Formats: sequence, structure tokens, C-alpha cells
Amino acid sequence: MVCGLLFLLVVLHALGYQVTWRMELEARMHVKHEMQENGDGDLVKDMLQEAKCFPVKEDATGQIQWSFDDGYGGTRTYGGKRKHEGIDIMASEDRPGCLQICAMTDGVIEQMGWLELGGYRIGIRSKAGNYYYYAHLEKYAAHWQVGDVVKAGDVLGNMGNTGYGPEGTTGKFPVHLHFGIYITRDGQEQSINPYPLLQYLEQRRKYDRARLW
Repeated sequence: MVCGLLFLLVVLHALGYQVTWRMELEARMHVKHEMQENGDGDLVKDMLQEAKCFPVKEDATGQIQWSFDDGYGGTRTYGGKRKHEGIDIMASEDRPGCLQICAMTDGVIEQMGWLELGGYRIGIRSKAGNYYYYAHLEKYAAHWQVGDVVKAGDVLGNMGNTGYGPEGTTGKFPVHLHFGIYITRDGQEQSINPYPLLQYLEQRRKYDRARLW
């Protein structure tokens, strides 16, 4: 009886890993398909390998959530009509500092400081040469400087609503993280749509969380 129960538990455990593995594979294939549809299939392998965590850390209390949709390419008018070169991850509570922002990948901090459009931002260059852009931070984690090496999961700062004016401007829009990815192709830097990759990382976060239970 005991041996039979142990065998059943082992089988269920193995089946759980198989289901998780299958879901992981399906999620990866979705990212690959979406990025190939946008002409970025050659980037999939590097990005799936180097992107290790979602760029917003979970609220320890579980009270504050986030949401995002595919707003890449949408119209923006501040500073002249232009296209939105990223995805906005919105906090459920419109309060600066309510969530922490972390590095999605390992890399080197290439840019920091104020930009009129991006407020307080950090730009990180990965080993594969991709540039990951985190904007509208309320403040930085105090120790970071340009040239520092970061690891995926390192806290970069807090989500905020800075930007759209001279340094220190806040409150022109709701609290959120603007997240962008830039690649170099044929010697030119260009943005790509981060939405499929963010979807994949969000799903993987949920899978990992479910496995803990």
C-alpha cells in the first residue's frame, strides 16, 4: 500500500514537470512566432537565453499588481507626433515607488540620468548586444552608476511617473514602467516590440510560482 502510494506520488510529480515543460515550450514557440512575424526571428534565441525575469518585482504584500497590453507603435504626441517604442507596464496603484523595477538580463549599465521623454531611466546593454530600456523611474537604487555590471533580477529602482518636462517633472501620466528593447541591425539602432517576450516572462513567472505551491 505504502509502495503504491509512493509510486503514485512519483508519477504525479513527473507528470507535473511534463506539463510545466510543455507549457514552457509552447510559450517559447509563441514568442518565436510573434517575433518572426515582425521580422525578428534571428533574435529569438539570444533573447530567450538572456531574458531571465520579468522587469517588475512582485509586491511582497500581494496587494499591488500590474498589467500591460500591446501598445507598441501607438501614437504619442508629446514633443511631436511619434510612435511608442515600447510597452507600458501599469501599476494597479497610482503611487510612485509602489513597485520595484529589476534588470531582465545580465548586462552593463550604458545610460542613466534624465531624459525629457523618459524621465529617470536606465539603459542596459546585454552580452548579445541588445539594449534594454527602463524609463519613468521614481528613483534609482542608490548604488548604480554607468559602467556597472548588473545581473538579472538586480533592483534598478522604483516605478514612477517622471518625465515630459525638465528634470524632476512628475505626474504628467499614471505610474508605470516604460520598457523598450533596441537592437542594432545593419549598423542602425532600431526598436522592436517587447510584448511577446514580456508575455513569455509573465507566464513563466506564474508557472514558477505555481510549482512552489
